[in-house]
Amino acid sequence: MRLPRRWIGGLFYLVLVSPGFGAAAAAEEDAIQMELPSGQEIEVQRFAAAGGSRLLWLPSERGFNQAHQAHARALARLGHEVWLADLHDAYFVERNRRSIGKFPVDDIVAIIEAASAGSAADVYLLSSSRGAQLALIAAREWQRRNPGRNRLKGVYLAHAYLYQSRPEAGQEASYLPIVAATNLPIYLLDAQYSTRSLRIQELASALGAGGSQVFTQVIRSVQGGFFARDDNELGPRDMAAKRNYAGTIDRALKALALAAAPEMAVESDTDTRVFSQFGRSGIELTPLANPFTAPALRLKGYDDNIYALERQHGKVVLINFWASWCKPCVDEIPSLHRLRDRVQDPAFDIVTVNVGEGRERIAKFLQRVPIELPLLLDVDSSAASAWKIYVYPSSYLVDHRGHVRYAYLGALEWDSPENIAIVQRLLKQR
Repeated sequence: MRLPRRWIGGLFYLVLVSPGFGAAAAAEEDAIQMELPSGQEIEVQRFAAAGGSRLLWLPSERGFNQAHQAHARALARLGHEVWLADLHDAYFVERNRRSIGKFPVDDIVAIIEAASAGSAADVYLLSSSRGAQLALIAAREWQRRNPGRNRLKGVYLAHAYLYQSRPEAGQEASYLPIVAATNLPIYLLDAQYSTRSLRIQELASALGAGGSQVFTQVIRSVQGGFFARDDNELGPRDMAAKRNYAGTIDRALKALALAAAPEMAVESDTDTRVFSQFGRSGIELTPLANPFTAPALRLKGYDDNIYALERQHGKVVLINFWASWCKPCVDEIPSLHRLRDRVQDPAFDIVTVNVGEGRERIAKFLQRVPIELPLLLDVDSSAASAWKIYVYPSSYLVDHRGHVRYAYLGALEWDSPENIAIVQRLLKQR
């Protein structure tokens, strides 16, 4: 039997009962098949609810997994209808950090239009990480095409990645044009143990430039991506946060509902439909075109002694900012030990700086992964802020005059011939 198609928001869509569900369940979960402006067909999972809001959930660069479906069901039980748009499967796009820019913005605008049609429900967008870029770009495009309508009430973003390009060592981050051209209410959520939690207020200020009312929340003692990780990767606090994630989103939506949704998009002279650019990561420390004086670094060490960088004048110092929740940070620790062993020079020091973690947490980590290097505790992340740390790990090579000459954002194989040669070259310049 041929099922009827319906016309909603300029799109044909077909409601399909999901296999494996009985009649009662079918009323709660189904699929909406849409034909989009590009000619692409997409099947959007719908988790129905009788409440007054409809949530269009767009994926991060990693796509969706079963955890997202579980959260969608929990949100439906709280009265929010959820549309889960699995773009990666629909467009046959590989899940990686470049994937978000491969989805046609006009298609996403059409999905927003469908979500905002045929119901009096308020519409909110949800996404995370680099998916935040697509959500904001598509939201503004929908606003531009629908002046005077304010059905789109706000955007909820977890661990939002909105940098124009990878931040340069020692420099402030540059945000995408869409950040300053967004005026919808925004809720930013992050976890304490994540790369971007330290910069959440900075991002909130950048979004506020376009007129957005921005709410922020950092969940303490929880690692980034907790809501999508496998249970075997999570500790007790992470698991509790994962179980309560629908409630967290529900409270965020209540905050967004208090803000006034604008009826017009922000005017902008720049192209706002651009995504993050990615430079190539090399295999060695990067020389800085403009070396700069190293910021102050004065911290208590794990051994309770005070370390001050200014006391190291005349030495070459490698400073490595890291965190125990950062897998690349942990993976590179053995190679830092090997670099120390290969460059046995009293004029060369390697100093590690743990960012944002307490002594008790670090002590547990050291039982699994010993660090045989000076370990400084940047508990309040003040040093990371002064050094403009946006990426973990981040490393800086300071020469004997106190100038940062080389840097690397990310993990390296520190005992490679290339990196050993760079260190030895600086030592010869003393």
